[in-house]
Amino acid sequence: MANAKFSEENLIQKPAIKILKEQLGWRTTHAYDDEWKNGKSIFGRESEQQVVLLNDLKQALEKINPDVPPEAIQNTIKYLKDRRVYNTSAIAENKHRYEQNLLIGYKTQAPDPKTKKLKDYTVKIIDFNQVGNNLFHAVDELWVKSAITSERRRPDLICFVNGLPLVFFEFKGVNIDVNRAFKGNLSDYKDKIPQLFDFNAITILSNGEEAKYGTFTSPLEFYGQWKRNDEDDPEPPENTSQLKRLLYGILDKIRLLDLVENFITFEGEGDKTVKIIAKNHQYLGVNRVIQRLISQDTKDVAERNAGRLGVYWHTQGSGKSFSMLFFTEKVLRKISANYRFVIITDRIELDDQISNLYSDCGKSKKVNDQAVSGDQLRKKLTHSNDKYIFTTVHKFNQLVIEPYSTADNIIVISDEAHRSQYGDLARNMRAALPNAKYLGFTGTPLMDSPEDQKTKEWFGDYVSIYDFKRAILDGATVPLIYENHGAQLSIANPDELNERIQKVIDTAKKKGKSEADIERLIRQASADYNILTSPKRLKIIAQDVVDHYKARWLLGTDQSPCNKGMLVCLDRNTCLKMYELISEKWQEAIKKQREELAEEEIIHCHDPDILDEKRKHLAWMQETQFAVVVSSEQSEIEEVAKFNDHNGKPLDILKHREIMQKRKLDEEFKDSHHPLRFVIVCAMWLTGFDVKSLSTLYIDKPMQNHTLMQAIARANRVAPGKKQGTIIDYNGMLQSLRRALAVFSTGKNSAGKAEQIEADPLHDKAELLTEFGVYLKNLIKYAESKKVPYDALKNASDEERLELLLKSKDALSVTKQTKATFIAMFNDLDLRKENLLPCDELSMYQADLSTLKALYRRLSKREDGSDITFELRQIQNYVNHHLDAKDKDGKDAEYDLSAIDFHRLKVEFEKLKHKKNVLMELQERIEKAIARLTAINGDRAKFYEDYQKIITTINEDISDVTIQKVFEELMKVYEDLTEEEARYVREELDNDLELALFDKLKKPNLSEKEEKAVKKIAQELLIKIQFALSQGVNWINQESNKAKLMEVLNSEIILTENLSWETFNYNDRKEKADSIFDYVLTHTDLIMNRQMYS
Repeated sequence: MANAKFSEENLIQKPAIKILKEQLGWRTTHAYDDEWKNGKSIFGRESEQQVVLLNDLKQALEKINPDVPPEAIQNTIKYLKDRRVYNTSAIAENKHRYEQNLLIGYKTQAPDPKTKKLKDYTVKIIDFNQVGNNLFHAVDELWVKSAITSERRRPDLICFVNGLPLVFFEFKGVNIDVNRAFKGNLSDYKDKIPQLFDFNAITILSNGEEAKYGTFTSPLEFYGQWKRNDEDDPEPPENTSQLKRLLYGILDKIRLLDLVENFITFEGEGDKTVKIIAKNHQYLGVNRVIQRLISQDTKDVAERNAGRLGVYWHTQGSGKSFSMLFFTEKVLRKISANYRFVIITDRIELDDQISNLYSDCGKSKKVNDQAVSGDQLRKKLTHSNDKYIFTTVHKFNQLVIEPYSTADNIIVISDEAHRSQYGDLARNMRAALPNAKYLGFTGTPLMDSPEDQKTKEWFGDYVSIYDFKRAILDGATVPLIYENHGAQLSIANPDELNERIQKVIDTAKKKGKSEADIERLIRQASADYNILTSPKRLKIIAQDVVDHYKARWLLGTDQSPCNKGMLVCLDRNTCLKMYELISEKWQEAIKKQREELAEEEIIHCHDPDILDEKRKHLAWMQETQFAVVVSSEQSEIEEVAKFNDHNGKPLDILKHREIMQKRKLDEEFKDSHHPLRFVIVCAMWLTGFDVKSLSTLYIDKPMQNHTLMQAIARANRVAPGKKQGTIIDYNGMLQSLRRALAVFSTGKNSAGKAEQIEADPLHDKAELLTEFGVYLKNLIKYAESKKVPYDALKNASDEERLELLLKSKDALSVTKQTKATFIAMFNDLDLRKENLLPCDELSMYQADLSTLKALYRRLSKREDGSDITFELRQIQNYVNHHLDAKDKDGKDAEYDLSAIDFHRLKVEFEKLKHKKNVLMELQERIEKAIARLTAINGDRAKFYEDYQKIITTINEDISDVTIQKVFEELMKVYEDLTEEEARYVREELDNDLELALFDKLKKPNLSEKEEKAVKKIAQELLIKIQFALSQGVNWINQESNKAKLMEVLNSEIILTENLSWETFNYNDRKEKADSIFDYVLTHTDLIMNRQMYS
């Protein structure tokens, strides 16, 4: 066993609690064996299923609401402790609790102390304005019991505010990857004790060195660090405790309440809803703007009077849209509900995107709040009181004779403020709203150009900075890998040519030219244009795109693929040409892949895994769709048809335009599972278009500064399984990219102070390859440390390999943690490999990769007994025959435990060489059996407790000496389960549900006659309960339907004459009726599907 001095509790948990108590002023309690005294909880909990500390709640509510009568306080307590409905999704429950209770309070009625008449009261649950009125209580090792299966769980640490569990901590040992806390413990708690997350605001995962926070719905990749409490704080030194920084940051009482009240939102509807909490940089940036808005500093007041709130520069992909939402909502909530916001973009698709976000988060109604014309915009500003108006700057196209509004409570937020927010349209905007305050949001910094200096004049200087480099270091965006394929392919890209083309584009944009006008100007530079669009050059690029992209198919995860690609071309005509070229070469690649598969089906007929992967790759290629996305122009059909494709045929934009008009290509491309995986663009979708699953960007267009950085940022979004974005350059733009990065990664804060950050935001592929090699060696070392004969396995002959694989699997099956660690490390290595593909240099690792993958497959799939040694097959076939049955839908069928000869199993087990493999599979089967049986009847929790004691032994010490004893103990649990599963038959009942009701109704020492009467009541009661449930729609959320159920229980239990009043007095009957009422609430689905258990 590990030295206790270096345990998770001593190194991480106890120091964290000490900081909370001594530095941050939290009350702390150790609850493991100290909570229950004489049957009563020191916290006031009525049972372990409850997650609200009732004593704290009552004390806080009375302090926060001194003018509210006790009856209203009691109503609120009852509502908060009892409301949960177990067939309501966890996210729906959490959203209701947050929006309707924590933010607003609980609305109830109670008699007025003076008039005695019923009066409406809103009971405030948290005092967000007076921090001292709240109770902050950190409780470690609190036992919480599942309301469904009666299994118990003990979270490491929960932070309660006014008795409500707002912050959840899961700690791991210092040598364990913090991600294990997410994949193991957190997932288990959400599944087994979901009530713990009804009020949850923040979940925190830490192994001491690392610490991450998110919400209970956040994917692992969206958990973030808390690095600083002020934006001007420098980058923290490496190898310092992230947990300590996070505690001082998030668990500071004032900051915690600010986060809970103002920096949480919900996006989506129904079960697709996700809870979002601000990242560290968003919290700091938004509060900087808030401070600028309310500051009484002379300079800030002067800037506000001039209508300037500043420029909010947070790099692309770091969540500016959510920052905007957090800012506007906090202003309305904390400063004044009279404020109005006009949110300006310069493109229709960006206007749709930001208005959709507000709509999806329930903050606005898109149909009502979008101004689709200049006249409608004027009317909204003049006559309506809408809190939000979304529009494009081009809607200010009317000459302003009189202001639309002279109010000073309007804040204009301009997205991508450096682009179109100056000139005549901007002057019209300011004439229309002369007293408004203007705030500029941008993903790119202000440079020294005249245009950017004009931006400063309109909006003021920086109010918040979060640059490209810091975003990567914080994990807010992924790193970008740069590959110069133009040099590899030896295609013409003279630097001076790119400079000339870029100059044409920049000049035209400054003059407000349309995309069509810009394209015509580019074509007029005929010599340069002809070089960049020569058929030979485009064919070479098209072939390279196909060869590269087809190898990117496994990026991401099965649940969240990240294999989308985008090609940026010079102009619309080149987009159309490249579409035809790529489509043709893609079909050629599919044909070649099909032919290779046919050959390999003969060569590898004995290896289904290899063939299965190649078949999936072919299917992916066949499913993949390509599309052109370009803006429309008048007479485009005739204009485009003047040019030919590589086969000499006139270009046809009509077929592409029909697709763009009939399909929602933006939604399809954003959907990581949709087969529209590759788009070809020249200007559209290069700014503000957020596609998390886009991992590869191919660029063949001269770009620099803002445009270049906005383009490459398409690939930097964070997504599950996405290690980095890849930039493939055909245009030789490395110098332009380096120049832009020098500005975009300034290493300065918003006060203009220099900051030394040793990190290059642009990586070379060679760096990633070296990093991959290190991870591979670490995985091999881990396997060897668990006594895997790695070198022997790697170099084994076909005859030796199987036995060595089984021996290796046995070594890695010592505990679940050992097995899970290897699998997690391999998955991480595999993701890194996929992100490098295509990569010839990976061939040097092929032998190791094949060996590790074979071991991974052996560990991660259940054996069917068809290809293992005789000894293992003898027992596994026997066990699998009885325990591994599948129903007709392929799901796990119920185990016929009574058919097992346990004595024979023990005898066979003694003969085995690879005992740990069988032990691991047996554990999984026992867990499923216990979960199924306890799901029907929570009184069976003792089986789980017995099983957990054995598992503790396995995790602490599983040697060859103890393994037989452990196996026999597990078999004893199985024998007990066998008897329990057959008990309803012995009791002469029809199914397990009748048995569950019987168990809740019976008492000790009943006579035979009384016992028969109780069984008859249980059988009849089940029928009547099922009938009651069948009569209502969504009955469990309707109080009237619950009342009908209580009528049934009242009639059949409390008032029945079929039970002796001497044996069952009124209190007995009432207690049992209440118990069955709670049981029905938590087992509705099982009760309504009785035949499953008949």
